[in-house]
Amino acid sequence: PEPLQNALHTLGVKGVSATRSNSIKKSMRARALEGKALGRPVYGYRIGQDGRLDVVPDEAEVVRLIYRLYTEEGRGIRLIAQYLNNTGIPTRRGGPWSLAGIRDLLRNPAYIGTYTRFGMRRPRAHAAIVETDVYRAAQKTTRKRRPVNRVARPDPFLLSGMAHCGYCENKMMGVTRRRSWRRKDGQRSRAVYRYYQ
Repeated sequence: PEPLQNALHTLGVKGVSATRSNSIKKSMRARALEGKALGRPVYGYRIGQDGRLDVVPDEAEVVRLIYRLYTEEGRGIRLIAQYLNNTGIPTRRGGPWSLAGIRDLLRNPAYIGTYTRFGMRRPRAHAAIVETDVYRAAQKTTRKRRPVNRVARPDPFLLSGMAHCGYCENKMMGVTRRRSWRRKDGQRSRAVYRYYQ
């Protein structure tokens, strides 16, 4: 489906063999079952020498502050991002905080010590930064703030979770994208695209 993949395939460039690919996946799953981190760790953690997540004290304080502002002070995600940016607290990369970054931080069960990977959850895999009741309060607040009259899935994607990618073998999920653009004659056009990725 990707032009680059098609070009490489047409030119005869060999990729990773299926045997090697399966071996890599098997190894990654085994590491995940042991609670060892794969990929880049979330804000507040780093990968320790034993391969597990270790707490970064300065970042952990920021994580606790975000949860406190959200659950105790009742600030929304936009106000939390504004507060952190105005206070001069940078992200790990030194940039400003975004709404999506804070939203993902508030949703991530890694902060209560639960490691999730490949559809499995391993509780108490590493040290928690946030207490479980604080995390649950954040999830409850998020559910309360969700718009009531918005329809989450008006048309179901019947193959979601059943169709698999031929390249990486991961489950595919349905995606809806709404696009708008201005035509040459000045008129605005809109379209809705539904596909699997």
